[in-house]
Amino acid sequence: MFFIGLVYIAFELILWAGATPRSVSVWDTILMLFATFRLTRLVVYDSITRWFRDWFEDGAEYTFLGTLKTLINCPWCMGLWFAAVVSVAYFIAPFSWFFIFILALGGASSLLQIFANGVGWKAEYRKRKTNADYGN
Repeated sequence: MFFIGLVYIAFELILWAGATPRSVSVWDTILMLFATFRLTRLVVYDSITRWFRDWFEDGAEYTFLGTLKTLINCPWCMGLWFAAVVSVAYFIAPFSWFFIFILALGGASSLLQIFANGVGWKAEYRKRKTNADYGN
């Protein structure tokens, strides 16, 4: 319910700012997708934000800090929140385009790195398996 309330407030803020939602191009949607991916990965997984996640480590279950701990460690949850943040920024602040673009480039490069790692791991696995099969 909290999320729905914040989405409603964000929508009202967009209307108040006179930035009524318009059609969004496929290109802009892809950029926002990659920007959301990058922000989510930054907060949930990257070591550079570990200090931030550590703030909530002592959060007991069913407390405010415990809820934040669960939220911050959940890529599905953070992805939804960051999608809302990126979308509102896109509609309200034209200057946010630059930040969305930078985050999108970072997101795309992260995906390329993940793919390259997967190819390397698969190649290494096959090499070890071949060596084991032939006794090398």
